[in-house]
Amino acid sequence: MSHEAKYVPPKRYPFTEDKIFGWVMENQEFCLYLLQIILPDLNIKEIVEFQKQDAMGNDDREAKDIRLDIKVVDDQGRIFDIEMQTTASVYLGRRIRYYQSMMDGDRILKAGEYYSQLPDTYIIFLCSEDPSSAFSKSDNRAVHFFKTIDTKDGSLELNDGSTKVIINSKGDFAGESDELKELAKLMNDEEVSLNEQFIWAQNRVDELNKDRRSNIVSYERNKNEWLIEGEGQGILKGRAQGRAEGLTNLIIILGESDFSDEQIFAKVKSRYGKYFTDEQIKQFMDEAKLGV
Repeated sequence: MSHEAKYVPPKRYPFTEDKIFGWVMENQEFCLYLLQIILPDLNIKEIVEFQKQDAMGNDDREAKDIRLDIKVVDDQGRIFDIEMQTTASVYLGRRIRYYQSMMDGDRILKAGEYYSQLPDTYIIFLCSEDPSSAFSKSDNRAVHFFKTIDTKDGSLELNDGSTKVIINSKGDFAGESDELKELAKLMNDEEVSLNEQFIWAQNRVDELNKDRRSNIVSYERNKNEWLIEGEGQGILKGRAQGRAEGLTNLIIILGESDFSDEQIFAKVKSRYGKYFTDEQIKQFMDEAKLGV
């Protein structure tokens, strides 16, 4: 049985909270505006298809049934996925890879169709915590664009039509647009005043905290209980098959839930610290990352 503290709702939920983010972004005018300021070179004119998490049957975010937060198609047929990421995760790159497979899976080519018919895709992760643990080296820049390049010649790009964008709201925005800096303020729950779009978004966050707070609290409490239940399953399995296997299962469950390495270590140590040393726990974590 878990001994985790009962979920205590915060006084205010920010733009980055799952429900708040979805409800704000379902305003297609604001959604289009964000795409335009994040990808100005694309000259995005119109959204012709729009889907959000709730509409795709994953309101509770069941395990192994991840859905895209916001999926948008513009009038050029390009597909955009906008995700909010509130925890740092070394597995962020693999998560993006999985999302890419989901997007491509929606456009499975039939006999007689050409590869050129696969649309260009853009996966955008808005990160409220430093995402660089998922990079090959630490990098404090706020905005990153990733494409498929030749490792021997970084200027040689494979034209596969896929782009990944990662924005770190806590990063260095030197040289970035005023609009992106304002987006970071919104993500960090700071006062915004640049233009009517951001002021509207902040006012909408305030409204949702007043009008739909009970829905948000219920959702966050259920999500918290699901995470605790996942930990418990790992522990129970460990008792049946040995503490070492139980410890590894708990690490995997927490990792898939995007807990940071520090959070995983602390939670694992609280349960298995009397059986394993700190170095042994860290070794289990390293092995879990490698899939050993």
